[in-house]
Amino acid sequence: MRSVLISAVLASALIAAPVQAETHDLSDKAMSYAAIGSFVTLYVVTSPVWLTSAAVDKLSARSKANGKKTAGKAGRLPPLTVEKVETQADGAVEVTLKNPEAAEDLAVVQWPARDDSPGKALKVGDVLDFTPTDVGAGWMVANAQGETLAFMPTDDAAKSQMSEAY
Repeated sequence: MRSVLISAVLASALIAAPVQAETHDLSDKAMSYAAIGSFVTLYVVTSPVWLTSAAVDKLSARSKANGKKTAGKAGRLPPLTVEKVETQADGAVEVTLKNPEAAEDLAVVQWPARDDSPGKALKVGDVLDFTPTDVGAGWMVANAQGETLAFMPTDDAAKSQMSEAY
């Protein structure tokens, strides 16, 4: 906003300078009318830019504030135990996980059909560790030996991803 104001003042100085240079024989009253006219013209011409700039700044600030409130960040999860491993007809691997601390908490992870799918190496009883990433976009999934198997994004991170796995 400050840069718009500075450019408006500079523009008015550029407009007023030629008026003063050309009007050596005009009275002071005519000079003041010319200056007022140039300021009014400048204001009318540049006011949409000022208003638009202010509105965009306000919307941007509001959007950032709302995004921070609703963003789902990955949190700490307990180690989860593999309850069931099923290979689907299309080759995808579906793994049912159980939280040993709360037996009623079940989760299902599905890996797409790929030759290097980490789900193919899992078996019932394996324990998986879900470590949240530094920025909270998801979890790094590792087995009991500490080998990283995959990255699992949060719902928000998966929705905002601009590409797909092939």
